Amino acid sequence: MTEPKQLSPAAAFLLTRRVPCGLLLAMMIGGFAVFAGTAGQPALAMMLGLLAVAMNMLAPALVALITYGGGLAYALQVSALASLLIFVAMGFAPASGILSFVVYGGIVAWAAHVFTGNNGTARSGQWLAAGLGLSVMLVLVINALAGGMDLRSYTEHLLQPFFAGMQVPDGDPEVQAALSRSRAMMAQVLPGLLAWAMWIVWWGDIVLARSVALRYGFYEGRDNDVLDLHFGKPWAYLFLAALMVANLAGGDAQFAGTNLALFIGGLLAVQGVVVVHSWFRARKMQFLIGLMYVMLFFWTAMIVPFVIVGLMDIWFDFRRNIDSAHGG
Repeated sequence: MTEPKQLSPAAAFLLTRRVPCGLLLAMMIGGFAVFAGTAGQPALAMMLGLLAVAMNMLAPALVALITYGGGLAYALQVSALASLLIFVAMGFAPASGILSFVVYGGIVAWAAHVFTGNNGTARSGQWLAAGLGLSVMLVLVINALAGGMDLRSYTEHLLQPFFAGMQVPDGDPEVQAALSRSRAMMAQVLPGLLAWAMWIVWWGDIVLARSVALRYGFYEGRDNDVLDLHFGKPWAYLFLAALMVANLAGGDAQFAGTNLALFIGGLLAVQGVVVVHSWFRARKMQFLIGLMYVMLFFWTAMIVPFVIVGLMDIWFDFRRNIDSAHGG
């Protein structure tokens, strides 16, 4: 274990006391967005808006850091306090408090807690995926039912403000039709892409928090390798079932199947990337590792082969014989 480093007085005050820690978490989840909305100057509002997005994306890292340093119970207590503050700030709206606690608190705290145990990388990634996937789908279903709409119509309704701000030159019908098609296409895949993007950010935050905890000497869990991430056979079977539903069913069933397949396909693509990264790292091909990530960033079609590799890895375990990928 690394010799513990001393936290600054400010950091120690914020991270070791429930009230300031909960206040900080509440500010990161939604407080900076409030400041952005009340800014009078457009430039200031834009800067505060970007800061709000950055802080919101780092909120799970704070929860994970609290879990590593103070344990699961302490992290849940801080998350509950932050959710209560958000509930009050949002005009006593129950949904805001519940979502804050579940999505930013409970799911992340549990995933970080699991990360510290045996086979922690795989179990944590899978728990996080299950929690976020179910949360996105439940919110979508509940709100669609409340609005008396089917899932796709409700998703299109969510996108309406975004497209309403786009100016159509002289009411050009071709441009209007193109915007309508774009909105329909985005609505078809939005829940799956949203759940996958959240998993990517939340998982990165958990790993980032682990690195910080290791640096300051208060991570006491197992030293699980991030490249041990993998998803089990149930995920593969669920992916294949979702593909069948997406191609054979209609209505809400097809919509749900499409987005579930997209979400799990994204997870399998990450597993495929981890497999290839491990293979290159074992052979000290650092340049090819960098090139792989550059190609993935600029050429999204490259993700398809990684989905296949990730799916095959579930049965064939390509990393089994790569000793150096496991510290050997």
